Amino acid sequence: MLNFTLPVAQQAAMLALQLGVIIFAARICGNIAEKLKMPSVLGELLAGIIIGPCLLGGIPLPFHGMENGLFGILSNVEVAGPNIAGEAIITNVTFQNYHSSLYAIASIGSVMLLFVSGLETDLRMFIRYSLAGTLIGIGGVLFSFIFGAGLGMILLDLDFMHPCTLFLGILSTATSVGITARILSEKKKIDTPEGVSTLAAAVIDDVLGIICLAVVTGLTAVEGQTDWNQIGMISLKCTGFWLLATVIGLIAAGSIAKLLKRLKNPVIYSIAAFGIALLAAGIFEQQGLAMIIGAYITGLSLSKTDIAFALQRSLHPLYNFLVPVFFVVMGMLVDISVFLNGKLLLTGLLFSILAIAAKVIGCALPALLMNFNIKGALRIGTGMVPRGEVALIIAGIGMTTLYQGKPILDKELFGVAIIMTLVTTLAAPPLLAWALNLKGKGVRREEKDFSVVHTPFLFHSHFLAEFILRRITDNLKKEGYMLSQFDPASGVMQIRRDNLSFALTIDGNKLEFESNPDEVPFIKTLMFETFVSLHLELENLKNITAPVDLQKELITQPAGKPSSIHLDKAIVKDAIIMDLQAGDKPGVFHEMLRALVKCGAVKDENVCFREIMQRESASTTCLSNGIALPHCRTDAVSRQLIAIGIKRQGYDFDSMDGDPTRIFVMCITPENSDEQHLKTLAAISGKLLNRQTMEKILNAVEPQEVYSAFKE
Repeated sequence: MLNFTLPVAQQAAMLALQLGVIIFAARICGNIAEKLKMPSVLGELLAGIIIGPCLLGGIPLPFHGMENGLFGILSNVEVAGPNIAGEAIITNVTFQNYHSSLYAIASIGSVMLLFVSGLETDLRMFIRYSLAGTLIGIGGVLFSFIFGAGLGMILLDLDFMHPCTLFLGILSTATSVGITARILSEKKKIDTPEGVSTLAAAVIDDVLGIICLAVVTGLTAVEGQTDWNQIGMISLKCTGFWLLATVIGLIAAGSIAKLLKRLKNPVIYSIAAFGIALLAAGIFEQQGLAMIIGAYITGLSLSKTDIAFALQRSLHPLYNFLVPVFFVVMGMLVDISVFLNGKLLLTGLLFSILAIAAKVIGCALPALLMNFNIKGALRIGTGMVPRGEVALIIAGIGMTTLYQGKPILDKELFGVAIIMTLVTTLAAPPLLAWALNLKGKGVRREEKDFSVVHTPFLFHSHFLAEFILRRITDNLKKEGYMLSQFDPASGVMQIRRDNLSFALTIDGNKLEFESNPDEVPFIKTLMFETFVSLHLELENLKNITAPVDLQKELITQPAGKPSSIHLDKAIVKDAIIMDLQAGDKPGVFHEMLRALVKCGAVKDENVCFREIMQRESASTTCLSNGIALPHCRTDAVSRQLIAIGIKRQGYDFDSMDGDPTRIFVMCITPENSDEQHLKTLAAISGKLLNRQTMEKILNAVEPQEVYSAFKE
């Protein structure tokens, strides 16, 4: 029951203030974590702790409704536990005042996170590793339960079947798959064998955890007289509903995708798809299963449809809003006051170490039996470590479930649960990131999929491969295929239409298709038609004005508004040569380039020279009026560089007007930087078209005078 003491309008205003603070805190702390080479989710969790009710959020403010701080009215977590008399397991987290709305928004964020994680999962690989995921999930639950309950037996001097020790075991089994899914997504590892096995194991883990919770709470219903038939029915219902929903989702996914595509606009049907995920999440919660399981199954089902890529792109802005809110609010649930009790802190840390070890060992051992090597087993084990909000909710159930007239978990044991939750939640991101960064594959042997073939195409250069890639994507879009965003890190693009699906990889100057054998004829036809269309367009290109004619026209245009580019920032003073000595054009370029090499910003002189000469062979850079602008973009430099060379009597190179070339300005820009290369060239030519500037440069005696002429 919620107790609203503020007017509705003021509650809305307070919620807006809270969300604003949360968004900025999440972004700032997330960026700091990324700069420290840590997952952004760790920064978001810490942001929640910092701005939460135990620290900054609890500082009183001189405004109505903020007497206890912006987040200070947040109550302890109270959970109405399983409905022992009925079949469903109902969990309700209760907050005072407007904080219930904040937690509700955070819960929607968890649904969004798992829905998108399902969309990113390779369904074929998920099915292939479902058996491994099941065994890993069982192993994680078994070891965690034994470790947690064993610690309870030692600390509390109780027998194994006592509800208190059993509850500590259940606390240890919980897994917050949201944290793992976020890190796997950021690292582009969801569709790897380790990624899909971890997510499959986490789903199994949640189902088994809920069944265990039902059993233990059933033991407390009638002390010493447990209704095992009722517990069995609850377990069967949870498992059956989960499996049935998964099968229905996979079968109906194609029809749902066709229905959604009738809405035409990808943004509109993506929002509708998220609405379906919310419906599934709510139904799962009502049936005693976690909302996130319903969301993940919805995303997994739609992942095999051709609209999966459009859903990921369109929901990305909403994802970036809701998901950080979820993790910040989860961090706010942590009560750091438990760290002030030394004995409690020591017990909590011991419980945390056992909880981490139990998941790593319990999940890694089955993984080693399922073709994973030590690296893969470590990745899976560390991915199952975080407990997060799941453990908090279970701990709340323990505080509200009575045994012999007292709560199963008292305040001290609840504090131990808080410490374990915090430590495992904060330790998991760096541990998993470390495991994922280990070089090498996580499986002992590659399981060759005979249903997949590779069709490669080799080209003369990376530029040509990228050029043809763009034309291929245009042709595929015309054919109605849905394309994923190109991932520069992996060089992979996914392509789908209806039930057809294949991948396109670009690796240097090679394009390679990965598809089923039935799709190879289509791929070869696609490439043939692409080559033919390009050939026809190149023939037409010959009839267009030659680049040299266009360049003449541009260079003789009157100077317009002065450029905002500051050329002096890129000019290397030590690379201003007052009297060039070389006798030919390659020699001049070499002489200027060597002057730039001395400044230390050129990584590879030979590569740089080759790029400049390739550009020169396409069209001369010796323009009219005695000006030459040799230039290129290349990875051989770390920043934009400008060298200047002067030959007052001039060179009889192939200038456009036939006059001697007297001023050479060489501009080299990094290939993938955001520095403006074309605008810099335009600024240089605009500067040199000014007759007064030309005279100052040609009459200069010292390099500083040339530098000043460009700086004016």
